[in-house]
Amino acid sequence: MPIMEGFARRFIGLRSGKSPLEVRFTHQESLAVGMVESPGAEMARAGRRFMLAYNGTAPTGVAPVQAFPTTAAQWAIWNADPIKTYFFETLGILVFSGTNAIGGSLLAAFFTAPVQLGANATGLTVINSSGSTKGSAAIIKSGVTITGPAAPNWGVVADTQLSGVATVPSSVAVNRLLGGRVALQPGQGLGLAAFAPAGTSQAFLPIAEWYEQETDME
Repeated sequence: MPIMEGFARRFIGLRSGKSPLEVRFTHQESLAVGMVESPGAEMARAGRRFMLAYNGTAPTGVAPVQAFPTTAAQWAIWNADPIKTYFFETLGILVFSGTNAIGGSLLAAFFTAPVQLGANATGLTVINSSGSTKGSAAIIKSGVTITGPAAPNWGVVADTQLSGVATVPSSVAVNRLLGGRVALQPGQGLGLAAFAPAGTSQAFLPIAEWYEQETDME
């Protein structure tokens, strides 16, 4: 039991071969140090941070929905990596064309089917945030009908109360403070849907930033 071992090893001498460091309750015998680098710097240095980008080919914007979605994901980010989990730091939507109305939210739902294969949606790609040659196995698709689970649960991951604006591009809903609290496991997809009032010929594109790390998920 990690907790009992933590108390015991705090006061009892260690047997030969064990780490001389005081154990922590993470059960990893790691040493706590003061952080002097900026948040995310080490992940970027290690080439583990990625972002959704636009590759110069005109992507197709998607009109928002005014009714809560059931199984229709306007975009899907699929984790095709066999061992790494994607921890999202930013999720959002921006106005690609037209004029947005007042406010809007980005909804997200986890799914396992259908499995996403092949190339990314036209105009969308994934790039390394530090210019590293390390790549990502993420697959970005659009217009995905979720079949597993049959009734996905949708939650709000970004929202805003900004007034209507005709400037393009304009982010209508973005959350840059997720801090890894949305985690996409191997063999899972994250469905996204723009939930906003109808504007004038309004079309959105997704925003996403994440880091990838091997971890034991519970």
